[in-house]
Amino acid sequence: MHQQRSLKTNFLFALAGNMIYMACQYLILMFFTKSYTQDVVGSYLFAIAFVSPVVISADMQLRSFYVTEKADGPGFYEYQSFRIISNVLSLLIVAVAAYLLQPRLFLTILLVGAVKIIENQVDMYYASVQRVERMDYISYSKIVRGILTLALVFAGIRAGLDINTVLLLWLALWIIALFFDARLSLKISHIGKRTGRFFNLKALASIFKVCVSVLVLLIVFQYYSNFPNYIVKGKLGLSALAIFGSIIYFRSIGAQVINPMGAVIAPRLSDYWRTGRYADFINLLVRTTLLALGLGLAGIFVALPLGRQILQLVYTKEYAAHYDLLVLVMVYCLPTYLYVFIGTALTCLRVHWIKLPIHIVAFAALAALTYWQYAELTLYRMVVNMIIAEGLTFILYTISFIIFYNKTRINGIAPKSLFKNIS
Repeated sequence: MHQQRSLKTNFLFALAGNMIYMACQYLILMFFTKSYTQDVVGSYLFAIAFVSPVVISADMQLRSFYVTEKADGPGFYEYQSFRIISNVLSLLIVAVAAYLLQPRLFLTILLVGAVKIIENQVDMYYASVQRVERMDYISYSKIVRGILTLALVFAGIRAGLDINTVLLLWLALWIIALFFDARLSLKISHIGKRTGRFFNLKALASIFKVCVSVLVLLIVFQYYSNFPNYIVKGKLGLSALAIFGSIIYFRSIGAQVINPMGAVIAPRLSDYWRTGRYADFINLLVRTTLLALGLGLAGIFVALPLGRQILQLVYTKEYAAHYDLLVLVMVYCLPTYLYVFIGTALTCLRVHWIKLPIHIVAFAALAALTYWQYAELTLYRMVVNMIIAEGLTFILYTISFIIFYNKTRINGIAPKSLFKNIS
């Protein structure tokens, strides 16, 4: 039996790992902005926006489902098989789509897609140690991987390599790191060697049945999230996308606090719900949501007086001229952070299908506002539209949780839906 660590200990480990990893990713983007032209940086950011809807959708939040899976449900290797199959299919889709739709950026898109695929696969190994609440290993792994990637990118840029060669080296490093993560994580989580078949149709079908609503949700959500990048590239060009995408990247600062906290509380929230400890369930959810509120407000208060200095330090003077955009991005982050934990709670209630119509409504609102203003669209108007859409999302998440919490607590089951996903 493993020793259960406290939520505070797991959160601090997860926070440290994510913050250092995030810092390394920011430094990589900073190196790109200072070393390559805005068109090259825009191409890199567009490649991320192009592959994310496919690759992240293929993730299907399997890590969260495995961590909260029942003892008699599909095991780690069934989830791993599902992840490998979905990764292969998503990479094929990315390659074909890039070849047909973006031939000039094909190589950049393919390399970024491959890197994201490896990250997906590593995440499945992280799930094995998260299930036994060993967030410290995930933290150490992310720190080492982030620092090594940063050093490699810096060396590649100093050597005068173009961005595609740097991305190729990045991919090679992550493939090597994958093998180490696979070996160490399975040892820590005490998962033995695979004994069953790789392709267990019954187990794979069971996992897909649970995840299908999330697959559709993630496709909608990812296109919703990356829709502004597509519009900016099409309307204003790659140089404008470099500025827009680099500033939007700041939303990931808070995400490095919010996401690990969500990962830490997911198994505990799930346990509280399964055992009928409703007061503890609500107490933990309220505390973490208040943490998100404080983080979002802190971002706004820091960006207001220091936005120009931050952008000039991290990027260049051209980026610093758009410091007002950074303030708007911090406002946009506030409702995003607020509904993350509510979304985790909905997953624990196994009514995560409701997220799909919510994000469809938000996507429709964002698209309608954008196309209504398209002729006179600017970067600032784009972010204001995003703020309105995210505010609407938070309101709908909150209303949905209140309704389903009361209903499932009284009835003891989650209501049936088009995407039935009770496990």
